[in-house]
Amino acid sequence: MKLSHIVHYRNQLDIHDVRLIRDQTDHELLAINHVVASQPNDIGFYKARMAKRLSVIRDSFQQFDQVFNGLKSDIDSAIQKQQPAYYKASTDLYQQHIRHEPLDQTLSRRLVIDESSNLTLRTRLRNYTDWRAPGMIIRPGQETFIEELVPLDPLYVVDTAQELIDPAVMAFNETYRARLRQYVLNEDCDLILADLPSNQFGLIFAYNYFNFKPMELIQRYITEAYQKLRAGGTLIMTYNNCDRAHGVALAEKNFMCYTPGSEILKTAESVGFDVTYQHTGLGDLSWMELQRPGKISSLRGGQTLAKIVAQPK
Repeated sequence: MKLSHIVHYRNQLDIHDVRLIRDQTDHELLAINHVVASQPNDIGFYKARMAKRLSVIRDSFQQFDQVFNGLKSDIDSAIQKQQPAYYKASTDLYQQHIRHEPLDQTLSRRLVIDESSNLTLRTRLRNYTDWRAPGMIIRPGQETFIEELVPLDPLYVVDTAQELIDPAVMAFNETYRARLRQYVLNEDCDLILADLPSNQFGLIFAYNYFNFKPMELIQRYITEAYQKLRAGGTLIMTYNNCDRAHGVALAEKNFMCYTPGSEILKTAESVGFDVTYQHTGLGDLSWMELQRPGKISSLRGGQTLAKIVAQPK
């Protein structure tokens, strides 16, 4: 059976919470027993019988929950058995194809994002745009999310090739372009983000970037991003959520890499990040927000003001 089918089965089971159902049922049955128990003693026979049956129902729920959890555990084991092959396939896909594809093909890739998720993401980005701290956007591409980040001072625009940076930068006027910090990353280096300042950034945002990176490379980025953020800084990253059947199917079709969100979170937490927010939309979009513990602080007393205007398209 394909892994996407197994994960779909697991996703369907996740919809149901036996403990919640048990608690709701227990609450209603207790209410009934309370009414019965408050009546005269001439129906004491029913009081005792109903109390006994309630105890039986509780035991049955507990047994059902144990069997249900056993089923989910077996499914998780089946998923884990297939994961090594999927991780390897994603690494091969990246090394042999994705990293060597034409740059115009990279720029043309878009994530399917529903309107509600788009609005939520933009709103949350604006909450992090504090001018007192530098920001970084990785792979701005041809999206317009960079427009939400212009208050960050300065704003670093980075990608693996200058040609991937240019479309976003050229959308602004010459004055603002001169203020942007542009960096080209080399993923073959021991430290990918080595040329960028450490303990400085208030926000690092990567949209539609890690969706096409294998797990081992994502783990490197997360580890390095932690060092680049200042205390209280946040990494917001989209990824192909392969804890969902839809994400696994995308990996099986070689559209994206196999990257379960649960495994990414384990890496983030082991590095020291706090997971502050997660979102999964109706399309291909999933993102997580990881915060370096602490509170954003700055010695800046003011900012040079200028109006940022995108060039007409």
